[in-house]
Amino acid sequence: MFKIDSKEKALDCAIRDFEIKGDTSKCGYKIEDKAPYENYMSNKTWTSFLNEMPKLYRRQYEDGDGGELEEKKGRYGLYPPKMASYGSSSRLIYQCSRNIKGFSFEKQLPTRVGHIANIDGYKPKNDQDVYVEAKCREIYANHTDIEINEVYKKVFDFIHKKHPCFEFEPSSCKKEHYFHCTFKYNEQIIVHFDIKQLICHFLGIAANILENKQTKGIRFVYFIYNPDKVKENIEKYRKEILSIYQKTIEEISQMGDMSWLFEAVLEFQKQNLGLSLDKTPSFEFLLTDQDGYKDAIEKD
Repeated sequence: MFKIDSKEKALDCAIRDFEIKGDTSKCGYKIEDKAPYENYMSNKTWTSFLNEMPKLYRRQYEDGDGGELEEKKGRYGLYPPKMASYGSSSRLIYQCSRNIKGFSFEKQLPTRVGHIANIDGYKPKNDQDVYVEAKCREIYANHTDIEINEVYKKVFDFIHKKHPCFEFEPSSCKKEHYFHCTFKYNEQIIVHFDIKQLICHFLGIAANILENKQTKGIRFVYFIYNPDKVKENIEKYRKEILSIYQKTIEEISQMGDMSWLFEAVLEFQKQNLGLSLDKTPSFEFLLTDQDGYKDAIEKD
């Protein structure tokens, strides 16, 4: 029997029940002799979902690093494709963006520091490049004491020196060339907001600006699924889910418009790459949910 034994599964199932309206044939991904994954689409629904996806978008996901469309080998055998989960952020952004003209998925930008920045969505406009990071179930994880490659220490040090309100506390890690890290802002521990990932995204965008002498403005849309829109199947976890969602919004909002962070990362990349700009592009950070998402992308 499928158990809803975590807040993440509870959210998955709430979204599922909100969407399928009692049609249970649309859920329950089956692999080999395992019990069905009830928080995922059924195999048939997933196949239809893939077949309806335009070839361009499918290729973008296949070329990305997320492995969103394939069954994955894990410790206990195969697992369903990540995007088949009703709580998948890639599924969320795809459903909300697939009809936006000129939109693309899985935008990859070299950070010139560490790994490639894999940004969920991208839309070029006449005067701005719009980037999107989408979150659904990810915010319910704990982002304290995370494992980070040591190449990023110099970036965090640079940001801290420019903005002492941004702090990071490194500790030792058994894995070679890595360290454990907890982030703080104004002495408050950042628990649910993945600020390390945002910094990596900013590194990629800043490197792209400098290397291409870009003068167009930047709009960064941070899209978090609002769980208050679904009521189904989360009675046991509802209070905790809504509390974490609100805490995440507060963690982000306390940092202001994020222009200070982007400007610090851009300044770091100028020194890191030995490049300069005649004019610094404008920067805009928008925090939104599923109701305000399209307006955040399309607004002038």
